[in-house]
Amino acid sequence: MIRTALNIIDKNFIKVDILNGVRRVQNVFYEKNIDCFAVYDKEKLVGVVTQKELVTAHPNRIIADAMTSQYRCVDSSTSVWEIKGIFDSNKDLCVIFVEEKNEIKGFLTRTILKMELARHIDLLTGLYKSDYIFYNTYNLISNGNEISLIFIDLNNFGQIDKKYGHINGDIILKNIAQILKENVASDTYLCRYAGDEFAVLTPYCIENCKLFAEKLIKAIDTYEFPNNIPVSASIGITGYKPHNKITDNTLNIANKLINIASLASTKAKKDISKSIVIEYMDAIA
Repeated sequence: MIRTALNIIDKNFIKVDILNGVRRVQNVFYEKNIDCFAVYDKEKLVGVVTQKELVTAHPNRIIADAMTSQYRCVDSSTSVWEIKGIFDSNKDLCVIFVEEKNEIKGFLTRTILKMELARHIDLLTGLYKSDYIFYNTYNLISNGNEISLIFIDLNNFGQIDKKYGHINGDIILKNIAQILKENVASDTYLCRYAGDEFAVLTPYCIENCKLFAEKLIKAIDTYEFPNNIPVSASIGITGYKPHNKITDNTLNIANKLINIASLASTKAKKDISKSIVIEYMDAIA
């Protein structure tokens, strides 16, 4: 389930007037442990004051002198991944206010977001979990982007675990994650999908993805894994090219793409003559 801004907001804030004295607001901060102050000029939100601004503000000034305009407002239905994108695109942004029916319900900070995103990170590899890929697949399709999905499945990993032990198995998974991190481009999305399966979502056509997949296969084949354990991978690729008409079936398309890529990797594992299988979505639809 993709959580929204409303699910993770901090409601510990107070609305203050732009003409309020700094000393008065500082007292509220210390006495009531309020983390955030939304600054209003009559009925209009005009700024924000947090601990950072309060500790350096002169107590004899007014809030207008202490507030910052480094805030954004988003709807309560905004996903946590969209929140991440907003913070990533503006390094100076300190607070995002969350609104529902034009009423502020709470706020988000980078610290709150970091705590939420930790739930979506695989502890062994440090990669995001599967919902990261699912959301970005849905988002790119919704925005009319052509996409391709690479699904990476390690060969005979269960046998590796049995023969060399789970500790070595875990090391291999970490190694694979590092190999993928070092080889994927900045405009792609990488996750540990499940077990010994990884996925890379790209804004590329399938033909370019095949070249990319061959690069990944080579990187895995030539890597020196612990105890010279032989490790290889099979890859499934599929893609989606948006049509001129707007579709209301984006959710189903995203699900289908992930499923097709997964099945393609399974087909590659069964065919010893090839390590990469491409399945075109229309051919399976």
